Amino acid sequence: MPEDFRSRAVFSAILFAAAIAVLIIVWNGRYILLLLFGGIVGALLLSIPTYWVQTRLHLPRSVSLATVLFATAALLAGLAFLRGPALLHQFNALQGDLPRAAQRIVQQVNDEPWGPWLIAQISQTFRSSDRFSFAVSGLRGFMSVTTVTLAALVLVLFTSLFLASEPNFYLRGLRRLTPARHRPLLRQCLHSATSSLKSWLLARLLSMIVIGVMVAIGLWLLRIPLAGTLGIIAGLFTFIPNVGPVVSVIPAALLAFAISPGRGLLTVTLFGLVHFLEGNVVTPLAERKIVTLPPALTLSLQLLLASLTGLLGIAMAAPLTAVLLGVMNVVLSREEPEEHKVERILNRSATPQPAGRGVT
Repeated sequence: MPEDFRSRAVFSAILFAAAIAVLIIVWNGRYILLLLFGGIVGALLLSIPTYWVQTRLHLPRSVSLATVLFATAALLAGLAFLRGPALLHQFNALQGDLPRAAQRIVQQVNDEPWGPWLIAQISQTFRSSDRFSFAVSGLRGFMSVTTVTLAALVLVLFTSLFLASEPNFYLRGLRRLTPARHRPLLRQCLHSATSSLKSWLLARLLSMIVIGVMVAIGLWLLRIPLAGTLGIIAGLFTFIPNVGPVVSVIPAALLAFAISPGRGLLTVTLFGLVHFLEGNVVTPLAERKIVTLPPALTLSLQLLLASLTGLLGIAMAAPLTAVLLGVMNVVLSREEPEEHKVERILNRSATPQPAGRGVT
């Protein structure tokens, strides 16, 4: 008995030390882990058209992926040739127009009776030496931040290419590291997580296109400068739920309020109407076949990851939520009573199944 107790104590101590070591590694490498997860998301985006080409043309996966990459590069090159100079000119103009618009708004506020008091309060807040030194240090670190961002994008790009080219190679390695009795559960979790993430990506891409087009058309009708560029910005920021729509309205609102307060209010109303239609008409119609995420859960994970990893965590919170929901569906379904499982299967058979299949 003492020997058995001693062996159990040693095993427990080793297990506890291993758990602490894993937590330390995860904490120190949390940025790298999120970037690798971004590579998984990118690989899944590449795998969707690759699987379509592979099944339709009956080509090997490597040839299908090369076809998709070549077609994507040709499409981007064509867009850059046709609209690249105009878009680049608009983005450069936007960088100059936004500060001038902000100055005009300040001048308009200053002309109001209450304007000088408000501007004095804001100026006093940002005049402290600590905030000034923080701004200066931020400007000095701009190049280093840009370098880190480019390095992160390169890491995500190459991870996506490697995973999309040979997904089975990495999945086989993961299966070999998993005990044999847990491999069926691992297979189910991977399939469910992949399907959930793929469905969310399809829904998000649809939302990005719809919002970008509607915002561009609406701003053009309101005669707001650089409507096309602002529409692209709005569409790109739609990838980030909750936070993205709020950030995307800022440049358009600045330009519009600089023209007139009425035009600014119409612009803010336009963004609210577009996101209302997207959230209550377009997305619900698409999500009959595509997964939906609980907004409260997504926002909670965004706040948590924002406190740990900043903007990267905010961007990756929604796809990570989709993966966690896919895994939880499998885990909880294994523990539910048999009669509930039968009822769930019957209810599922009466509704359309999620589009697409997982990458295996």
